[in-house]
Amino acid sequence: MSRVLVIDDSPMLVELTVRALTAAGYQASGAVDLASLEQKLTEGPAALILMDVNMPEMFGDDVVEYLRTMKKVSSKLVLYSDIPEHELATKAKTSGADGYIVKGQGLEGVLAEVIKLIGPPGMESTSPAPSPPPPDSPPASSPPPASSGPATPAAPATGSQASGKRKPRILIVDDSEMTARIIEADLVAKGFEVHYADTADKATKIILKKQTRPDLVLLDVRMPNVNGEQFCRFIKSNSLFKGIKVLLCSGENVEELQRICREAGADGYVPKDAVMSSLVARELSPAPTQE
Repeated sequence: MSRVLVIDDSPMLVELTVRALTAAGYQASGAVDLASLEQKLTEGPAALILMDVNMPEMFGDDVVEYLRTMKKVSSKLVLYSDIPEHELATKAKTSGADGYIVKGQGLEGVLAEVIKLIGPPGMESTSPAPSPPPPDSPPASSPPPASSGPATPAAPATGSQASGKRKPRILIVDDSEMTARIIEADLVAKGFEVHYADTADKATKIILKKQTRPDLVLLDVRMPNVNGEQFCRFIKSNSLFKGIKVLLCSGENVEELQRICREAGADGYVPKDAVMSSLVARELSPAPTQE
């Protein structure tokens, strides 16, 4: 039986859509946030994942890139929203989604589009290969060249990344909690909003959420599983994260740290024996006063 996942922060809409798909013969289930989506993914492959765009804790188009790049999901990924169609089409194209569905079409319209995308129930593969992006899709932005020494990134991004009123936001990614907490305490005292993750997977979830997306990531180079160099490449190759600055942090010798910084496309580096919190605070200064 064909499996379809519906991701939407409206429980009522999830239930109605799942019921309609189930009645049509699909094996459908729903999730209302990233955590429940992760759980659904462990239950087996899906032919299609229908992803709402504007949810309180995340952007659906960000999650599309996350599922493709980090989770290696091969399901058809489709954006689903009531935003203007031209805007929805642009988001689908930019994120690499396999298509989009306008909520205004109603449940009958949704069902018709699902059939177009994966075929009638029982006809399609449960693990389809991802469709190639449209030929005129813009390529991922190239990582910016890193400096030959400790870089001085510009002030935190404005626009969608910063409202001009909130405090600059920093994400510390380090498998040493003690090191991270020392830096965090100093940065918080200087007026920054600080988040912490001890793995690349946890860091990705923080970046995906609108409420926690950082202006700058202070990234340890040597971590288990996905190391800092790999994670930096992931951030810098993702066009949706282009406003995020990345500073690599390591106990490597300066020459090796320079090489990693340059090849990973980081904005700069901070030797671990430096006073890291003071340097990062200077990169993002002046820190605004608390509201």
